[in-house]
Parts: sequence; C-alpha cells; structure tokens
Amino acid sequence: MAILHITFSLSTQGSIKHAIRQHHLQRDESVLSVNEIFSIGPLSSAEERKHWLETYIFRDNEERKLYEDLQQAWKKKIAGLPCDVDVWVWYSQSTHEEIGLRLIMSELINKYSMVYGIDVTEGLKRVQPNLRIRQSGELSADLLMKLRSEAKRFSIDECQQLAKEWEELKQNHSTLRIWQDGIVHVAEDALDPIIMGCAERAHAELNEEWLIPMRIIGETLGAIDDYLSEEFVEKRLMTLAKQGLFELNGDTTDMYSYQLKYVVK
Repeated sequence: MAILHITFSLSTQGSIKHAIRQHHLQRDESVLSVNEIFSIGPLSSAEERKHWLETYIFRDNEERKLYEDLQQAWKKKIAGLPCDVDVWVWYSQSTHEEIGLRLIMSELINKYSMVYGIDVTEGLKRVQPNLRIRQSGELSADLLMKLRSEAKRFSIDECQQLAKEWEELKQNHSTLRIWQDGIVHVAEDALDPIIMGCAERAHAELNEEWLIPMRIIGETLGAIDDYLSEEFVEKRLMTLAKQGLFELNGDTTDMYSYQLKYVVK
C-alpha cells in the first residue's frame, strides 16, 4: 500500500523526504506540502485569500508565482489520488496546522483513501516531553521518524466532523486566528500589545533610538506561542506607524532598508 504524506510547510516536507531516504523504507511513499500559514488571512474563499496575501504578505511576483504553483500542485495531487493510497497528515496543535488538517479533510472526504493523522504535539509528550514547538517544521528528520508510530486512523465520523469544521471556519471573515486549546478568531490588532511591548524592550536593551524591523519582528515571533509570518508582524508595524506609534526612516518596500523608532506616548 502506497502512502502520501501531507505536511503544512516545506521544511516538514523536506525532513520527511530525508527520513524516508535515510531509512530506506520499502513502501512507495511520497510527500506533499500544503505550504500556507492558515493562522492569518481570510479563509472564506480562495479568491479573497489570494487577494489579501498579494496585498499584505507577498513581496514580489516570484512569491506570488510560487504560491500559485504550490497551490496547483497539491490540489492536482489530491484530485488525482487513487483510492488505494493511505494518506498521513502531519500536524501540530497550532492554529496554522489544525486549520490545515480541516482543509485537507474537506478535500478528502469524498475519496476512499484511508486517512491517518500524526499529532506531533501529542507524540512529543512521549518521545521528547521537554520540547515545545510552534509547528511541525521545527522538528528534525530523526524526530519525525520516531513519531511515525503515532499515526492513528481517523474514523469516518471524525473525517466528517473535521470537514464540517472547515466549512464553519470559512464562515468567519477574520484575518487572524490564535490557538487557545482550540482555534479562536480574534481581531487583527489582538497581538499589537505584544508587538509594542517587544519594541519597547528592544529599544531599552539596545539603548538605540532607531531599530531595524527584524529586531522587533524577531522578538515578537519569539513571544507568541503560535506560528505567524514575519510579513504579518511587519504589516502590523506599518499600521501602528500610521497610528503615530512608530516613526519610519528609509525605504519601507524592503524590510532591510528602513528603521523604526518607537514613539513614547
């Protein structure tokens, strides 16, 4: 029986491919990446989501083209999936990958393939209990290999429920979701206090008036127990600057060509 592994990042895809080669597995196994960040952006329709990503996240035509190519690749693969292929979905208990799981289940619900899930967050409690992750892409090929035994088959009822939850997620027009023992829709500015706190702390630690945005973005991503993109945090920084909370200096079309100054109110 062949296996199709589905992941939600290119790094997880690469690590699983490496593990398969390294351990000379005998089964016919392939790995597919649904390379999105589902914690941000609208989910209501593919068109609306693509427009939002093009407006706020993608930096150039190359990123837009990569997104379109990856979208077409995974949708084509699943559309042509034979009924005798086992599907293994790798995910963590994070907004991004839990939403991805539900999307994939909605795509598979009318197929005959058996679907298994590997919850790496749950698996790590037994394999490496002191390790905390934001998403499965942080795990090495060796660790992912150890978690293969955690694969559990979804029942028909579980598949239907997850697919139903995807349809419910699409009904909410939020552009930001966080994980609080479940997927929670929040306002897009919900993380702004964390961003502001990180900016204030970075200024104090470095004792510098102007900071490169990556310093604040890095601090913010480290302070949030979820998986977001650098571009989303930068989008919030630009919004806060328009509100007068930051001053900008330089070319803001390039993350590495401008600086910010936190304005103390």
